[in-house]
Amino acid sequence: MTGDVDPERYTATMREAFSNKENLAKLFGLIAPYFDPTDPPLVYILTQSNRIGHFMLEPQVLKTLYGPRYSRIVVITQPMRLPGTNTAVRDCFGDQFAWIETDDQVLTSLGFVDGGLADFGQLHLLFSSPRTLFRDFWRHVVAGTRPTLLSLPDAVRDRGHEQLRGIGIDPEAPFAFFHVRTDRYKAGKEKHLHRTTSIEHYQSSIRRLLDSGYQVVRIGEAGLEPPDWNWDGYASLPDALPGLAPDDRAVDLAVLADAAFGTAQNSGPIWVAAAFGVSTLRTNTPYEHLNLPYNRDLTLFKHCVDRTTGNRLGYREILDRRIPAIIRDREFDVAGIDMVANDPDEIDAATQDFLDLLKGGPAGLAAEDAARFLALGQDYERSISADPAIKAEMLDFYGYAHPFGTIARVTPQAQPGFLD
Repeated sequence: MTGDVDPERYTATMREAFSNKENLAKLFGLIAPYFDPTDPPLVYILTQSNRIGHFMLEPQVLKTLYGPRYSRIVVITQPMRLPGTNTAVRDCFGDQFAWIETDDQVLTSLGFVDGGLADFGQLHLLFSSPRTLFRDFWRHVVAGTRPTLLSLPDAVRDRGHEQLRGIGIDPEAPFAFFHVRTDRYKAGKEKHLHRTTSIEHYQSSIRRLLDSGYQVVRIGEAGLEPPDWNWDGYASLPDALPGLAPDDRAVDLAVLADAAFGTAQNSGPIWVAAAFGVSTLRTNTPYEHLNLPYNRDLTLFKHCVDRTTGNRLGYREILDRRIPAIIRDREFDVAGIDMVANDPDEIDAATQDFLDLLKGGPAGLAAEDAARFLALGQDYERSISADPAIKAEMLDFYGYAHPFGTIARVTPQAQPGFLD
């Protein structure tokens, strides 16, 4: 939910809708073929199957946390024909999962309602918003649960590789995926601008990857490349294969599953790659609570700038002002904070740092700085865990309070005093 929606009012409205006999009859009518009193299935409502990060991560969470307990997991979602949907995602979850499509917006909107696991005898219905599902998942992961990694089915891989060859990329040779989100992404929608940047900032980074022997395949928005980005071994997938239908997007999954690694912002594709065990260099990353780089990822954060003073904030002040809890653009305006993109030199330095990490060499923050970064994050998580407003937003978890992933070595170099 974004914009000016009141979460409590929304939840109350949806609970009322669920208690309506007509809506109950519709819901149970959809699920009826899977009723089993001796082996009840788990039923989950996934509202945003046209967003690939949600379409992959939410079922991955279900498979990890509930897969061992249920022989059948039934996912109710919106029609797969909607733009942005990749129907091949379903194939990655095998026969344990069943998928039910409905265009009933009341039923699909119930996927934003939190209510826990309800036992209806012949089925168990999990009421959980994505945010709550992710928070609970990360809590399990930091406690020792390993996310279940997925495999790309051979048929999907073969079709995806065929599509890659058609645009001049050799899927048998090493390649990296590249994703950048610009201010054209969901233009006019609240929440996203603080997560955007310009593709021009990545030119030296991409050249470094190409010079290091990797092909690079960009996914995401079409029409971003400057005219001089006509390098051998580089392809913009949305421009080379425009307008792919939901049933013909195997190439997206092949890119994310078979890449040697990725370079991207904190957006849906990194979670798809992570589900396949692929590491990512995360640049222009905003500080966020529900972000846990559980693979061998390296993170370079955006800069937080106080609009009044023009000063970049150090990490302690970022946490003291609770900037990681800000998830909407208008809240950054209220806080008087600008999120400033990494410059090309920072991204290039982080790229070399990441390549060193993948080779097993020294990478990331020095040991003392890494310990300081972690300690500040742990103090912050203890603080937010006692904050009723934070808890009400299901944000009482902070991924960077836990020893996962690596922070880019250039971080304190680009901003001296950042960890003071």
